[in-house]
Amino acid sequence: MAVAVVGVPMVVLGEDSDAITPWSTVTATPDDAAADPSTDDASGSSADDAVDGTATATPSITEATGDSRTPTAADAASPSGEAAPRGDLPGWSQIFVDDFDESVEQGGFPGPYSDSWLAYDGFTDTADVGTYRASAVSAADGVLSLGVSTHGDEVTSSAVVPLVDGLWGGQTYGRYSVRLRADPVPGYSAAFLLWSDDNDWNDGEVDFPEGHLDKNVRAYNHTPGNPSENSFARRTAVPFTDWHTYTIDWTPDEIAFSIDGVTIGTTSHDIPTAKLHWVMQIETTKTTPPDGAEGAVQVDWATIYRYEG
Repeated sequence: MAVAVVGVPMVVLGEDSDAITPWSTVTATPDDAAADPSTDDASGSSADDAVDGTATATPSITEATGDSRTPTAADAASPSGEAAPRGDLPGWSQIFVDDFDESVEQGGFPGPYSDSWLAYDGFTDTADVGTYRASAVSAADGVLSLGVSTHGDEVTSSAVVPLVDGLWGGQTYGRYSVRLRADPVPGYSAAFLLWSDDNDWNDGEVDFPEGHLDKNVRAYNHTPGNPSENSFARRTAVPFTDWHTYTIDWTPDEIAFSIDGVTIGTTSHDIPTAKLHWVMQIETTKTTPPDGAEGAVQVDWATIYRYEG
């Protein structure tokens, strides 16, 4: 079945036949936000062994046209067709933005980005299958590439953390927006997550976008104090392989998830109150990827805002 809405590209509902479309707006409730932790179609998403779930309800679809702004010359020059946002927004102060205008070959990262990015290096990923390697990260032509590969016994994952004002650490509440696409590499998943500054999963975890690189994007909020349960879980019909902008708006009252300016889900339950920092993890799923699997997640830009109320 295919569904088309004016102003939004047509999306074919394939393997996620009960997925919501990217123009759907959902408010989670304790009943319809419950997650099924038994699914094996979602990736692990934290620095520890997270359990993920799927949405148990299919919400109604409401029309929306998404981001209707007029494209600019900066958009035309951007690798993805949409330039990085610059400046504050109502209720938000921009505290970090990077559009990767300096090139770094594999093996040289962070190089000129040492004041703004930290790369994981030398320890195993969430599934305990691959090893994070800073040498898999590179930048060229205005794009950050988070490389992954499997060659024999060498299974490589990659992950980076943005540094606000050159410092490691997060904040309580914030807006996080990233524009990316991915090669459909089998056996690998993405987890762009907000993770505890104290490395304590009980502080909570918010994941978006998350999912297998050769499947569709999902969103999760893990319950603080009981993080193996998802208080919010949502499927979409959006594949990782296309350029999209993904945004988390985390406030004291709710967490909202949006794609290309269109809200795909909100929750007012189990909002984290600890300091969390942004991590961009590209890692193995629960089994070893096929030999020869190789590719990257490409990031055109990333930005962080401080919540001003």
